[in-house]
Amino acid sequence: MSTMHQGLDEMTAMIPAVDLSKREQLALVIIDMQYHDASPDHGMTRAWEQAYPGSMSYYNDRLTATTVPAIRNLLNYFRNEKLTVIHLVIGSPYRDLRDCPPRFRAWTRNMERAAGIEDVWWAENPDFAVIEPLAPLPDETVVRKTTNGAFNGSEFDATLQRMGITSLVITGCVTSACVETTARDAADRGYDCVLVSDACADYDPDMHDATMKAFALYFGRVAATGNEVIDAVTAGSSI
Repeated sequence: MSTMHQGLDEMTAMIPAVDLSKREQLALVIIDMQYHDASPDHGMTRAWEQAYPGSMSYYNDRLTATTVPAIRNLLNYFRNEKLTVIHLVIGSPYRDLRDCPPRFRAWTRNMERAAGIEDVWWAENPDFAVIEPLAPLPDETVVRKTTNGAFNGSEFDATLQRMGITSLVITGCVTSACVETTARDAADRGYDCVLVSDACADYDPDMHDATMKAFALYFGRVAATGNEVIDAVTAGSSI
């Protein structure tokens, strides 16, 4: 191990542990696991694959083999333990995406034109729904956002405060976009955050790994697997 890498490991260890013993203040956050974002045959994933064949192979494989099962494992645990689950979903009720940032709108239209697909983020598109394995139960909280980061384009912060939530276990897609932006903003607002590596997915493994490394150094804790979180919550300990 190089001196630089060893130093980074030691610096990461200085990040305060996240206490997962206060169950009433803990929430599992599932970000954008919708058909338009997290299904190989729908929405954005389908669009990029049609425009650039093979570009989504790694992402699709990770979703299927790793990320969806990992989130499902955490979701089952939180449900069985009657702990809080919050689903974040991205999309607009307006077909012209007028409540989304201008750059996001332009990027979306460029993608849609390249793939010959329309209305990727429109809430009336059936692809807006959360994928079936992770679909919200009737009593679970769903927060709609119109930006990558949930704190910028939704009532997420106010919702957490009203619910008395102070600690977040964060999962979803895409790691280096919506997940990272939401997680960093949460840490900056004083929430204790655990980012779960195997329960997140990105288009490129280097982008995913860079997010995890930076987050662990500056913002919160990174758990390699959801089982690490489950073990800590069960034991009433920190991570």
